[in-house]
Amino acid sequence: MLKRRIYALMALLPVLICTSYAQRPSGNGTSFSFSNFGQNNSQQLIYMGNASFSAARGYIDLTPDPNATTHAASSNRTAPNLALQNCIGRVLYRNPVTVWPASFTTTFTLLVRNITTNAAGAPTNFNGDGVAFIIVPNKERYLPDSHGSFLGLFSSDTNGNTTGQLAIEFDTFKNEFDPDNNHVGIDIEGIKSNATANMGEHGMFIRAGRPITVRVTYDGWTKNLQISAGYADNTSGIRSESLLNRTVELQKTVPRSAYVGFSAATGLSYEVHRILDWNFSSLSLPESSLNLSPVGTPGGSGGGVKVGVVAGSVSAGVAVVGIATWLVYKTMKRKRKAAVTRARESFSGELAMIGSAPHRFPYKQLLAATKNFSDTELLGTGGFGSVYRGNLKVGGDEEGQWLAVKRISAGSKQGEREFVSEITTIGRLRHRNLVQLQGWCHEQNDLLLVYDYMPNGSLDKILFDRTADPPLNWRRRHRILCGLASALLYLHEEWEQRVVHRDVKPSNVMLDAEFNARLGDFGLARLIEHDDTNPAVTTRLAGTPGYVAPECGYTGKATAESDVFSFGIVLLEVATGRRAVERKSPLGDGNLVDWVWGKYSEGDGRELRRSQIGIRF
Repeated sequence: MLKRRIYALMALLPVLICTSYAQRPSGNGTSFSFSNFGQNNSQQLIYMGNASFSAARGYIDLTPDPNATTHAASSNRTAPNLALQNCIGRVLYRNPVTVWPASFTTTFTLLVRNITTNAAGAPTNFNGDGVAFIIVPNKERYLPDSHGSFLGLFSSDTNGNTTGQLAIEFDTFKNEFDPDNNHVGIDIEGIKSNATANMGEHGMFIRAGRPITVRVTYDGWTKNLQISAGYADNTSGIRSESLLNRTVELQKTVPRSAYVGFSAATGLSYEVHRILDWNFSSLSLPESSLNLSPVGTPGGSGGGVKVGVVAGSVSAGVAVVGIATWLVYKTMKRKRKAAVTRARESFSGELAMIGSAPHRFPYKQLLAATKNFSDTELLGTGGFGSVYRGNLKVGGDEEGQWLAVKRISAGSKQGEREFVSEITTIGRLRHRNLVQLQGWCHEQNDLLLVYDYMPNGSLDKILFDRTADPPLNWRRRHRILCGLASALLYLHEEWEQRVVHRDVKPSNVMLDAEFNARLGDFGLARLIEHDDTNPAVTTRLAGTPGYVAPECGYTGKATAESDVFSFGIVLLEVATGRRAVERKSPLGDGNLVDWVWGKYSEGDGRELRRSQIGIRF
């Protein structure tokens, strides 16, 4: 009966949510996935030159394969007998993507096969030239004289000049400027690579005719570009090897909005350049990310940072009587270090879910910003930690940037879980009515989360403060509710996965300078696939009494609907000015839902009004 009453009251919600549907948020990134290529997705791609697709087998040939029947997307004609020398092929995603300020990850599987033969028809090792993942400023046709070593990207006139493009090449022909004929390279403004790695040293040979899955990740905060790859046909699964790890400032290299895709070329020798699948996902970042100094990476042609562990030696003069104590200390220290290492490895695994984690702040920087976590900067204290105001000064900025720093209580297992949950959920979300997670820090046994600073604090502090200045008039209340509804609509329906917040309440709704609602505190949030036949989170009861849907108490399942129930409670609080639970109510009407339903049933609407500002329910 109680549940039926609740949902009767929530019939009022569509009025608010309709406004949110009319103003659906624009995208803050680009994502697409091609598990194969054919007629069904040919309109999403731009095919140029000799590029074609096989409708039957679902792959792209950037340069011709004389033994395959493919379709040139521009004319849709079968093209099995194209000339094999001096060919150029290019494929671009049809729409431009924002590449800075942004982070992105792309994976693709390529296959390069030698088809060069001698006069007797026997295969030779003389083949070329290579294939590249490219970021280019426009979707105009490639330069006609860019075949061979130029890979369809540059020409003798443009090579080395500012052309606004970047390429990650997989080169199979050794020119005078190449280190070898089996390398991956990063090309900026020219075909001579700025950094290379020999793939043979990692057990891979580009032209072997085996599929290679490549992963390219760019972190817009650190300006770090990482490339890894592995054979896709390993029976034990793809064993990805880190190939290159370099600092690249894209804002100095390519336009903000650019096109992504692939390019390949042959010269006098030739080979098949094939793309089997392609995934791409980007995430826009705030403009402030452009001002951060890049995080440097080591030199050399190998990939990744290799950390060595140097064992300490024991002084020869240690007294015999202290050896036992020393051994106990070292044993305990090793155990603690091993535990920390395991925790950090687990934490790194959680961050890998993001593809590109939010910015990692130095501990000293946050310590200075919050004045050593001074009580004068304390904004509030919750169940698993405290929130401090901080002023972050970068470079010569005297005014600095105001931030909110959440410090998770030391030793709190639930706090650690919330820390990871925040990064792996809100770290990937972008919406105008969500609190923006700027970054994190995990040092000095501290777990720190850094958010945008909300100057008007949380909704509960101003909602239940009768002396608040300025007061929350109905216009502001209505806008706050619409903003909160818009945030939930995004979490439940518009993001790539459904996010169940599980703790919607006024203290988790922050107000910016214009009193716009920003939903925060995703420590209890969980992800659910949209097509899940059982879209619920089964867990121990979580949330705050008074806001938890009744069915959660006996089903143990949180759903999008239970989030909407919590939103309904917040709606009633905003409309009436009463708390969800008044524990010391003199009239015994401490439960807001029961009180509202009782007054509604009695037809006594006058009581459903906050007399101070004349707001009617």
